[in-house]
Amino acid sequence: MSKISSYDIWIILAGYLAAIHVGKLSAVIPILQKDLNLSFTQAGLSLSLVQGAGMLFALCIGAVSEKIGLKKCLIFALILLGMSSFAGLWIDHSISLYFFRFMEGIGFLTISLCAPAILKRLSTPETMNFKMGLWSSYMGVGVSLAILTIPVLLEWLSWQHIWALFGALCWLVALMIYHFLRYDDKQTTVTTAPLNTSTSNSFLSIVKATVTHPPILCLAVIFACYTSQWITLTGFLPSLYVSFNMDLKLAGILVSMVVLSNLGGTFGAGVLLQKGIAPFKLLQFSFLSLILCSWVVFSQPYWLIFELQYLCAILFSFIGGIIPTTVFANTLRYAPQVNAAASSMGLVLQISACAQFLVPPATAALVSSSHQWYNAAWVTVSLSTLGLLTSYYLFKIYTQKKEPI
Repeated sequence: MSKISSYDIWIILAGYLAAIHVGKLSAVIPILQKDLNLSFTQAGLSLSLVQGAGMLFALCIGAVSEKIGLKKCLIFALILLGMSSFAGLWIDHSISLYFFRFMEGIGFLTISLCAPAILKRLSTPETMNFKMGLWSSYMGVGVSLAILTIPVLLEWLSWQHIWALFGALCWLVALMIYHFLRYDDKQTTVTTAPLNTSTSNSFLSIVKATVTHPPILCLAVIFACYTSQWITLTGFLPSLYVSFNMDLKLAGILVSMVVLSNLGGTFGAGVLLQKGIAPFKLLQFSFLSLILCSWVVFSQPYWLIFELQYLCAILFSFIGGIIPTTVFANTLRYAPQVNAAASSMGLVLQISACAQFLVPPATAALVSSSHQWYNAAWVTVSLSTLGLLTSYYLFKIYTQKKEPI
């Protein structure tokens, strides 16, 4: 455990809690459709709306957080996330659901930007990949916890009270970080030096350095190709399994195992990177596997046995977990300048958020219009193909130009 400190644990815990708020809605989509009279497409919109803030503000929040202070922004984000979730007690219409999901998105986004930037500054070259592997598991852990625990909690509490409980946990973690995280925003990372050693504090210079740095742009597209299809598959799996006449609680348990399997990939990628496995090989293997697995997952049950479909869902999430660790490690290590770690992560998350905002409702609309779940596979296969091409461009073209990727 020498690779990780108690400070790291609080930061990673904040990420896990933020991801719970992303996954909490997919666990209750069938209930929300009844309580709020939502169509399936509207449910898809509410699922992706948490990414609305990232789609609009990720790069700006990343750059501003470096100036305000990463710890301050992390605490603010937890407070905001808690308030928005607690407001679930008063959600009685689709408009209020959309509004508070957007506000939760701001909190989730800020945590996603500030937490890894703090981890980078607290890391050494020997611990960097290990911590990134641990951090990258935050989506898998958080979403799986939400999907697994909410159907059980629904036996005693309404979904509104469950959301209020999650909000209170955010405030508790914010208080712990305020009191126990000893962190100086002025300290700089001791990891690999970035390409550009200029450290201008100007907001515009940070943004310009980030958006004009091709490797960061490529990594953003690669990450978007993964996250948009992962959130689509895991978000709609409960509804897919319910359409197979499966009990919602059982569906929640099965899907939570799918999401939880993502941890194996994120942890494993950190170990593989530490052992010197090329990021290019990891990304190519992952996207090729996603193409095969997603095609099987969305096949009709009379084409393939359910057990095979479920195994492929597990493999999809497990192997897909390799991608975020690989992307995060390269994004933080090769930010264009020392104080552009959060803005680089912001650009990656902003492009990813755009994809996550658009893909779930588009997939839901495609499935609703065709009444065939297998059409969702065309979406996932297309995204994986784009991820393959972009990773090839990044690691083959830019390595020839001596970019240290």
